[in-house]
Amino acid sequence: MSGVEAVALIGVIAGVLQLVEYSFQTFARIKECREDSRHLPKAFWNLQNQLPLISHALQLTWEQAQSNELDESACKALRPVIEDCQAGVNDLQAILEKVAPSPDDPGWKSNLKALTSCFHDKDIALIAAAISNSLTVISQYHGAYTATTTGKILQKLTAAVATSPVENDNEGDAPVRHFMIPSIWSDDFTGRKETMERLEKEMSHDEKHRRVALVGLGGVGKTRVLLEYAYRFKDSETHSVFWIHASSVSRINKTFLEIARKARIPGWEDPKLNKVKLVKDWLENPLSGKWVLLMDNADDFHMLFGSGNLVESLPRSSEGAILMTTRDARVGMEFAKQTTIFLSALTIKESISLLDTRLGPDSNNTEDLEELSEELCGIPLALVQASSFIRQNFLSIPSYLELYRASDMDKIELLSEDFNDEIRDPETQNPVAATWSITFDHILRHDPMAAEILSVMSMLDAQAVPESLIFFGHKLRFSKAMGTLQAFTLITARTDGPTWQGRREKSFDLHRLVRLAMRSWLHINGELESYAARALTMTAERFTDGQWETRGKWSSYLPHAAVLLASEQLAGLEDQIMAPVSHDNDQESGLVNHIPEGIVCPICAASVLTILSTCHYTIGQLTVCLEEAERAYRLRKHFLVENHVDTLAALDLIARPAKDLYMFPRAVEACQLAIKGKSEALGPDHPSTLLSMAILGIVYRPMGLLEESKKIGMHVLERRRKTLGNSHPDTFSSMSYVGTVVRALGDYESAVKLETEKFQGWKKLRGISHPETLEAMAGLAWANACQGNYGRAAQLMSHSLSLQIEVRGPRCWFVMWTMANMAVILGMQGKYFEAEELCQRVISLRTEYMGALHPFCYVSKLYLAWLYNETGRYEKAEAIELEVLDFQKVFYKGNTHHDVLLTRSQLASTYAFMGRHPEAELVKREVLDLRLKLTGNEHPVTLRCKSSLGMTLMELGMMSEAEIFLTDACEAQKKALGDEHPETCTTMSRIAKLHERQGRRKEAADLYHEIVEVSSRALGADHPRTKVRVKDLRKFENVRRSSEVTVDLRPAKVMRTISVDIQKLAIAEERED
Repeated sequence: MSGVEAVALIGVIAGVLQLVEYSFQTFARIKECREDSRHLPKAFWNLQNQLPLISHALQLTWEQAQSNELDESACKALRPVIEDCQAGVNDLQAILEKVAPSPDDPGWKSNLKALTSCFHDKDIALIAAAISNSLTVISQYHGAYTATTTGKILQKLTAAVATSPVENDNEGDAPVRHFMIPSIWSDDFTGRKETMERLEKEMSHDEKHRRVALVGLGGVGKTRVLLEYAYRFKDSETHSVFWIHASSVSRINKTFLEIARKARIPGWEDPKLNKVKLVKDWLENPLSGKWVLLMDNADDFHMLFGSGNLVESLPRSSEGAILMTTRDARVGMEFAKQTTIFLSALTIKESISLLDTRLGPDSNNTEDLEELSEELCGIPLALVQASSFIRQNFLSIPSYLELYRASDMDKIELLSEDFNDEIRDPETQNPVAATWSITFDHILRHDPMAAEILSVMSMLDAQAVPESLIFFGHKLRFSKAMGTLQAFTLITARTDGPTWQGRREKSFDLHRLVRLAMRSWLHINGELESYAARALTMTAERFTDGQWETRGKWSSYLPHAAVLLASEQLAGLEDQIMAPVSHDNDQESGLVNHIPEGIVCPICAASVLTILSTCHYTIGQLTVCLEEAERAYRLRKHFLVENHVDTLAALDLIARPAKDLYMFPRAVEACQLAIKGKSEALGPDHPSTLLSMAILGIVYRPMGLLEESKKIGMHVLERRRKTLGNSHPDTFSSMSYVGTVVRALGDYESAVKLETEKFQGWKKLRGISHPETLEAMAGLAWANACQGNYGRAAQLMSHSLSLQIEVRGPRCWFVMWTMANMAVILGMQGKYFEAEELCQRVISLRTEYMGALHPFCYVSKLYLAWLYNETGRYEKAEAIELEVLDFQKVFYKGNTHHDVLLTRSQLASTYAFMGRHPEAELVKREVLDLRLKLTGNEHPVTLRCKSSLGMTLMELGMMSEAEIFLTDACEAQKKALGDEHPETCTTMSRIAKLHERQGRRKEAADLYHEIVEVSSRALGADHPRTKVRVKDLRKFENVRRSSEVTVDLRPAKVMRTISVDIQKLAIAEERED
């Protein structure tokens, strides 16, 4: 080994290999410590699988550098690449250390690490992409080395071949060779390497007759492959090639006649002779020589194997082979048996290569070519058609895509554009839509039920269509019809259908472009609206439940219902003036009958919308949930009477997401309309009326109307306990509403009692992993946190959060709520940096899925500012608090809303931390006055404000007034919260500092000792606040001992000489706001 660059490169590689090995060990630790490691994001495990490739590539490079196989320039070029790889592995290890649990981790921390892994999937994907790029470059150097070595070997082989004698086996007279291919060949054929290799292999057995079938969707490039294979024999001296147009009997007869005529087969001029038999007999004669018969578009099973039985007229000889293309897999498998080759769409790389040959290699960037390829699903005919349109109209690819994506009708129009393609059969239509319409016509003639099924499927989403959603008629006929559609590769069966009622649901994919072409075909035949109406009716009959327990079924229906309702046939339905459509719903069978048929039914549309809205609420997608509920209400209000029970039920669906989105006026209006209408139609104590009242109660709670909310909630809870019982789901829901409001009113004991009853009830009724149970667990956790039981709260909240992420995913709004409260509890436990990381994640998720201007985003930002205060970053905290305050004043229209007051209190505390006590005093007095008016003198939040103001007054030297506020707050907190509640402990700590400054050392000493004991029990000895309080006690004792000599003579001076550090520690207690 020699060379400075080689030595440096070897050193870098050795370091990276060590890092890779350490990453392997960390992955192993994750698996060992967590049974549910499978729930880590997919990106983690993809990168884990990539690590062996990294190791192998680096090991190979190390060996090449060691053995001087890489020159100095190569080593120099590779070094920054491998250093980039090293940086990527370093980043990977840093993330793995964050998410890898340790056997010593407590449960909450293990769960927290598990959930934070969900937020690193993008980071891991970026690392994987960067490492992949490095591997590509490294592999290029390996390839260059291999190519050089291989080149030398080839040179030797070439020299050896050049000196070898050539034998001539062509003795005697050879049969005349024919090349009868009707199309003009083009050299723009790209890709299909594996297909061509398979063809060569299957057709190469010259000792026997060969039959091969090439099966694929129309437009997928079967004819192009056939032509490419044919032209490999263009200059053959051993094989004849014949082309048969096999789309119909007449075309078969015509092409066999042409073969007989051009080959001058004896008898070809005799009109009485069967030309098909004539050619068959001639090809089966060994004197005709070796031959290949190419049959294109042999799609008609009945013509070939049915009454026509034309397959028997095809020649069979060990000297020949037949290669057939067909859209019908049944034809191919019957004809070729095991040698059937299925042709799929082009890969992205192959598609780009094809577009490059059509548009020019330098005319478009790779991203645009890739986007067009993906949009057209890699279908060669569609790509050729699009490239022709782009060229003829002087468009760019982005301009074409903009036209194409405008609407389904625009897509269909572009796919119907004719273009010149000299390679295609002149009797075959060029456009994609027209090509597939031939298939549709064929299916309609031979299997009408299959055509019906395909028509219904084209109204739905193209992916994963459940069989239960499209099934109709006789089971055997339906199965045969689905077989027809699969045989023509118009649909493909999936193996990952959802499990429902103990069995896996069958589902099918419909090719995206086939769906568009089918809709075009229906439009041309005047049946598009009729099938939209039919699909809507079938969906309304079967999509009837959006509860969590049945999600295995409705989750597979959800995308199809959404696509159907967003279609042009149903757009603006609520604004249309329609002729009456009778809607007869059979309660027993669930079947819906319409008179007249074939017209879109607005009542069915409304029914599907209500289920869609329910499903989206269940999975936490509030905005779309509200939009669907509003549309359902408009439809029912327009086509049913306003006070119809179904119309009123839609109002409940509006109120819930409107409340969660803080759209309070709309939520209140919907509730009041529903209560009024239901009370008149059903009675005030009807369960449906009580539901609307309960929803109104929970709407009032975030509006700050707590007493009104409690009054309504208690009324509904009492009525439900009496009429439904204590174990009814509606009763549990009422417990949740009442528990929330009594907690907001400061009655934490009652809140914990209700939340406990609710949690135990849901757990017994639904099981521990049901979303209702997990929400109840989170509610109980938060009630415990309000009581100051942070350990119990953390245990419950982290368990709920872990299961919620597993069951619902991190993007559900309630999961975000649980994350936010978990972050608060972590902060209360003094785990500030863990809380900050989780809080940042919550802000990102809420901003992405709720919008940057949702109040919940600002609530999370405010808590982030609280954490900044806890960790001494006061300027950053102030900036956030001012931003939040500006938003809240506008959103809540004033300064009196609870959230506004909370923000103002926190801003005042920040002023105090920064030593701006006069500003802090002014804000705290204003907030306390409002709290006293709005929530009363005994509310925990009011008491917290009193304590905080007392602390600020002490800092301003206003000792007497400070003592009044602090003493009053402490006594009330002990009564309302208990002697050992963390907030009570905070106020006691402030009183101890006040006594110290007043010179009341005995009282201060006793209180300091009590505070340390209480804080150790309530928060734990390792909590930051407990440590500060222990430090306060020690400093107080030191100061007291050192000042005992002069304290009786000059108490005021002694107090003025207390250390600045003690004053700073006193200010630190302000953070507990």
